[in-house]
Amino acid sequence: MRTAIAARLQTAALIAANMLGLLAFVWPFVLPLAPGRSHASDAPLILLGLLVCLGLLLFLELGRGGLGPKAVALLGVLGAAMVALRLPGFVAGFSAMFIVVLVAGNAFGPAFGFLLGAVGMFASGLFLGGLGPWLPFQMVAVGWVGMGAGVLPKGAWRVRIAALAAYGFVVGYLFGVVMNLWAWPFLTTGSAVAWDPAASAATNLHHYLTYYVATSLAWDTFRAVGNVVLVVALGRPLLGALDRAAKRMRLDLVPA
Repeated sequence: MRTAIAARLQTAALIAANMLGLLAFVWPFVLPLAPGRSHASDAPLILLGLLVCLGLLLFLELGRGGLGPKAVALLGVLGAAMVALRLPGFVAGFSAMFIVVLVAGNAFGPAFGFLLGAVGMFASGLFLGGLGPWLPFQMVAVGWVGMGAGVLPKGAWRVRIAALAAYGFVVGYLFGVVMNLWAWPFLTTGSAVAWDPAASAATNLHHYLTYYVATSLAWDTFRAVGNVVLVVALGRPLLGALDRAAKRMRLDLVPA
């Protein structure tokens, strides 16, 4: 009974974290924007809400006994790897930390992938001084990268690596597309590529695509290509190691 209740609470906390992240990105497009408004005012509340949801997930994992502490320990090791790989910085939009999120999400499922992406980005923000109103949005966006990797096929190695490489290429651009939304409604006010509440959806989409191509497309290409290179070069040994670790630890993670 306790296990069933814990599982329901875990699912509810995971859904709440995702819904909070989604609402954080989209509210400027559905509510009136006051002059001079930015996410600097609501980012601390968004971050607090995410940390409550993530903390509840970790607490429930530890409280399950048996497999739970192992899952949390593995999460800590992989999160530390993300921090270490982010230390050298970015090559345009590329960072080697994405390989950890991609392979771990694919190996352990979407729920673990989201949790790792969000926790790893929070830890890297603390250790590398990346604290700012953008942090909760980065946590959600990287969490979504890990979640998506968890639903990819896990058949033959050639198929698995090809699917993960293709996903890494696509998500290299999608990550930039999503992250730009946290600032676009505020930064472009009054310009030719601004969010215009009175305009049609097609017009605003054209404005955003113009803004994205001008500011982020080249940077995101480095991320997309870098993800493919790392997955092709390191994907199989890393996935093999994580698969073996899961079997030895009996880490049967249940996807949300």
